[in-house]
Amino acid sequence: MMDQQVSWNSVGLRIVQGLTTTIEVVRQLDVQEASLVMRLLGKSCTRMVKDGVGHQFGIALIETSAQLAMKESLVLEDVLKVITGIIGRLYFTANTEEDRLLVAQLEEAVKNYQVI
Repeated sequence: MMDQQVSWNSVGLRIVQGLTTTIEVVRQLDVQEASLVMRLLGKSCTRMVKDGVGHQFGIALIETSAQLAMKESLVLEDVLKVITGIIGRLYFTANTEEDRLLVAQLEEAVKNYQVI
């Protein structure tokens, strides 16, 4: 049981780090590159976590990346709003304490950028 907990913490940390990296990329790259990074994070989430909010977050990122790829330019604040909306929906689907913790960590990562 402890191995699963350690594994979950590692996966959750990787997802949060991936989100932070994605936000940094959106800030620095063009639309196509930022969309690709967001899509890759989404695919990583769905592969690492086969169900729960981590998986749902990955699917939402993949879908969002396709929408962002259609835009001519990205504004960081708009991307943060989209991600915040995704995270808000995840709170309603979090069934376990681990899921709620992951959602809270994702929300905190986004809040750190909204302050800047």
